[in-house]
Amino acid sequence: MAYSARPSRTRVASDLEIIYDPYGFDDDTSSVSSVAYSQSTRNHELKRTLKARHLAMISLGGVIGQGLFLGSGANLYLGGPLGALIAYAIVGFIVFWVAYSLGEMATYLPVSGSFTIFCRRFVDDSFGAAIGYNYWACWSIVVASELTALPMIMRFWTHALPDAAWSAIWLVILVIVNTLGTRVYGETEYWFSLIKILTVIIFIIVGCLVSGGLVGGEVYGFKYWSDPGALPNGAKGVIDCLILSVFSMQGTEIVGITAGEAGNPRKQVPRAIKNVFWRILIFYILAMFVMGMVIPYDDVHNLRTETPQPVQDEDGKGVLSPFTMVFEKGSLEEVGHIMNAIILITILSCGNSALYVSSRTLLALSQEGLAWHKLSYITKNGVPAYALGCTVLVSLVAFATFFIPGQALYTILTKLVGIAGLTTWFGISIAHYRFRRAFIAKNRNIDHLPMKAPLHPVGDIVGAIGCGVIILAAGYKYFSPADPVGLIGNYGGTILFILGFTITKIVTKSKLVPLKDIDLDTGRIDMMVFEGDDDDDVDEKEIGKVQQDRGAWYHLAWKRIVIAVT
Repeated sequence: MAYSARPSRTRVASDLEIIYDPYGFDDDTSSVSSVAYSQSTRNHELKRTLKARHLAMISLGGVIGQGLFLGSGANLYLGGPLGALIAYAIVGFIVFWVAYSLGEMATYLPVSGSFTIFCRRFVDDSFGAAIGYNYWACWSIVVASELTALPMIMRFWTHALPDAAWSAIWLVILVIVNTLGTRVYGETEYWFSLIKILTVIIFIIVGCLVSGGLVGGEVYGFKYWSDPGALPNGAKGVIDCLILSVFSMQGTEIVGITAGEAGNPRKQVPRAIKNVFWRILIFYILAMFVMGMVIPYDDVHNLRTETPQPVQDEDGKGVLSPFTMVFEKGSLEEVGHIMNAIILITILSCGNSALYVSSRTLLALSQEGLAWHKLSYITKNGVPAYALGCTVLVSLVAFATFFIPGQALYTILTKLVGIAGLTTWFGISIAHYRFRRAFIAKNRNIDHLPMKAPLHPVGDIVGAIGCGVIILAAGYKYFSPADPVGLIGNYGGTILFILGFTITKIVTKSKLVPLKDIDLDTGRIDMMVFEGDDDDDVDEKEIGKVQQDRGAWYHLAWKRIVIAVT
């Protein structure tokens, strides 16, 4: 399938001129693509309504979620405090390189559903299709995992409703938020993410005070590192923690999806990506360090991935978040209630992001001619309604709690999501490696890229090999003794990805796109459109308003604080 050399179509979206052709292929290569394009042109378009502050918070909000607030207890149980720290450090190192690779491509070609388009355009049609469906399935399952985790959080307060009822209530709320448009999604995630960031910071401070005995009266220090131990399961424990660590940090790549709806992606995306690694590292490493000092790895309230039923003691609370447990150990039970409420908000935030990302990915698949053309329908609010509906259908797997205990279902879903996330990061690394090679083959100046990944190709090599090794090692313990369920949970997604890629390859007979034929222009936004534009700069009208209103100084102060945090 050759890329077309014809001039790209141009159209205006949200007052921004975009060099736009959703396919970049010859007209005779895909009748499905032609139908999809004609269908999409009759509908409304995605709107570039996300501002820099939205992107900055979304890039953080996607990685600070229930994987940290709830799943960290499972990591503590599997690897001990030291094993969990090592696992987070390994995954964080991979995330750093993947984030920069994606940022370079997304700022140069800010298109919605970027992974599918990048992998298809820079590597191979079949590879792009497989990565696209993998990523859509990944985030659809994330929605289900969030809905499965919500009842576990609600048990802290009440057992009045069955798990499925809580899941249904929260699913309706998430769907309503996602049908209100991108601006509402961005604003919601902005405040949710800000709450999460402040919560982690407060937790680290309070946790240190509790560990030192300044709050609660008991000095913990490092006593749990000695008894019951810091690395109880050795290297095996670290390996066991890796998939849950991936699940915790997954979401860094969301900024690549939001680039297609950012008002100024060339300025906003780099700012959202450049420091995200350090923030993740600080939040995860420090938070886990505090947990390991105050909570023993064998605490009965930690999430236990190998236990089929929720573990409960005499208080009947079952699985608790380590964040809640630290406050309770500091004799701050009332604050523990507040913390549990914040964790509930966190899970809703993750579900909100998951619905957004998965629906945009399916929309991109449809616009690329890889899914039913009606899925490209977009409402006047800029919502891909049918794609959103399909994602909601997949998320209904959360209601399997009628047949499977919620804790066991949660564990299965997080493993599936973790493996799918690694597959996506692998695809991003491969696509970026090919992107850079094509850039050089076409004699283009690397310095003209709005954002450059450092030490290329080191990052792509680390990302691809690191993800591959973790995928292969993830289910080692299920080989001996043989555990079919465990093997399917850890390798089922990878097998389906390989089968999907192979079948698509055979049917379409697609080939690796030659470097000289790779399209580096379709979807690229004219740099002149954004010259001097930055929506976080205070414009003259705002300055005038502040000068006239003596009390409005705090607006500017708040903006400066947000910019410093993000």
